[in-house]
Amino acid sequence: MVHRLSRRTFLRAAGATVCGAIAMPGCASDTGSPGAPGFRARAHPAADEWKNRIGLATGGDDPGRNARTAIEKLCGKDGVRTFVKDGDVVVVKPNIGWAQVPEMGATVDPAVVATVVGLCLEAGAAKVKVFDNSVGTDAKCYQFSGIEAAARQAGADVFLCARHRFRKVAFDDPRCKRLTEWPIYEDVLTADVLINVAIAKTHNLCYVTLCMKNLMGTQGGDRGKMHQELAQNLVDLNVTIRPTLNILDATRVMVAGGPSGGRKDQVVAARTVVVGTSSVTVDCWAADPANLPWPKGHHDLAAVEFVARGAEAGLGTADADKIEVSA
Repeated sequence: MVHRLSRRTFLRAAGATVCGAIAMPGCASDTGSPGAPGFRARAHPAADEWKNRIGLATGGDDPGRNARTAIEKLCGKDGVRTFVKDGDVVVVKPNIGWAQVPEMGATVDPAVVATVVGLCLEAGAAKVKVFDNSVGTDAKCYQFSGIEAAARQAGADVFLCARHRFRKVAFDDPRCKRLTEWPIYEDVLTADVLINVAIAKTHNLCYVTLCMKNLMGTQGGDRGKMHQELAQNLVDLNVTIRPTLNILDATRVMVAGGPSGGRKDQVVAARTVVVGTSSVTVDCWAADPANLPWPKGHHDLAAVEFVARGAEAGLGTADADKIEVSA
């Protein structure tokens, strides 16, 4: 039988981020300082043209190769060079939310992160930063996931978030219906390029967690409040923080016990990586049980409210038939 946390228990746990205290200063949630710079990362040059398009790579046993292939399926042979320029500062924001080894499917496969870091540096990036505001004890999440070691080896600057570097950002786009401001990590705001790297898994409050929800790792503030009316809050966040590229790692899909997991029999190998300029469109494809091995009866695409609301805000499509798949 699948164990499900109650809403109350989950929100209590989610709101209580415990900071790592080894090797680096711990990541913490804080209201930050007013007057911060606004979000400045460039959109992909073809973001509007490719709003309903995804790149897809499946099969094999090399998640890094699938990441590279999926990017090339979307962007062509120039791949990352279509949006990373000489001298850019790039933020790669993977899901490093839980202190789990990769086989548990709770965090992004380290080979995907290392590949993306390497591609950005090859394209001329001056610096690639890798970090996440983890739910668990941050330093342990970085270590157990294997992401810290893999990203460093690939040449990234890997660090825990620092309490004083969250900055209040106005959520003043008229499409934002709930959030008026929220603290966002400074390095996300000042990057030239933001690459959002999520993992596919179940979630006890919104059925699945994919690219749109992965952006919560850019935030400080009260996680519990973010989980209240979660679907609209995610739309407001994705309206305000717009990644240059979204990558969904479905090498393994956690089909039960999400989002933290803890049992290998809750993870199914899908050997898939999906990329797109629209987090909504990537999530629309990935939330469909016809495409990834979600458990029978868990949900259907129409039940994933944040996808529908994201499409209503013009961020992508919630109609699977409108997605152009480059495979």
